[in-house]
Amino acid sequence: MSGSSAGSTRSLCSHGLTINPLDLRNPLPPPRTCKKAAVWTTEEEGALLDFLASHLSQAGDGNFKKATWNAAAAHMAHNHPPGPDNGDKTAESCEQKFKALKKSYYAITNLKSVASGFAYDDEHGVMISLDNADLWDRYVKVMYQAHKDAKPFRNSGFPHFTSIKLLLPSHGQG
Repeated sequence: MSGSSAGSTRSLCSHGLTINPLDLRNPLPPPRTCKKAAVWTTEEEGALLDFLASHLSQAGDGNFKKATWNAAAAHMAHNHPPGPDNGDKTAESCEQKFKALKKSYYAITNLKSVASGFAYDDEHGVMISLDNADLWDRYVKVMYQAHKDAKPFRNSGFPHFTSIKLLLPSHGQG
């Protein structure tokens, strides 16, 4: 498939137009810069969730609007400015982080169900030992499509479970 980006290993910010510097009719474009990715700490994730909880009334249909994400980005910039190796927490990165946290929430919900066969603890995760490692591997690999988001919780908990539960429409707005 020509023109497809599937399987490409090139950076999107490293390739620009090739211009002959001696051709004065075609000036050189400004140098390209790559934005640093936003790296989130557990504390920053909690701050975002607290902000969203304080603006829950603005999520009438269960989804936050663009204005709320812009306000969340401003809140994060003011209260948690990025470090030298960290990108800005933009409206888009705040929304993407919330989507990722919701995926984790649903993975934990599945783990907490009796049908998963695992005992889950919010602080320690599933606490997989050598005795049940094969069962865990089958859970996240063999049934990978259904349970792939559970993989990080093998031996670590998810501190935001209750906060996210309050933000979801079936729990937070009834």
